[in-house]
Amino acid sequence: MDKLGNILPRVLRRQPGGGRLIGGQVAAAFKTLIGPDVAAFCDEIEFHSGALLITTSNPALAHQLRLDTEVIIERLNGMDLGRRVRSIRIRIGRRHEH
Repeated sequence: MDKLGNILPRVLRRQPGGGRLIGGQVAAAFKTLIGPDVAAFCDEIEFHSGALLITTSNPALAHQLRLDTEVIIERLNGMDLGRRVRSIRIRIGRRHEH
């Protein structure tokens, strides 16, 4: 028998809006990983189809995140979030209004 923590991500993905919930978990894990002081400089954090999309207006932070991409992906995937992070894309700019 599987543990609930092992099957819950699969069940959530199949539910309407479940992908958005898991995306929110990945974004929250990223904020925890980098810490609240640094996360405050991230204007937007989204997760779609295995790609973590980060928008920041801080060029120095964008540069550092690009340098640390492999380590960030490895640590996020080590958290067993239900989805694997395959890539990180960093944009310099402001939050897009939907």
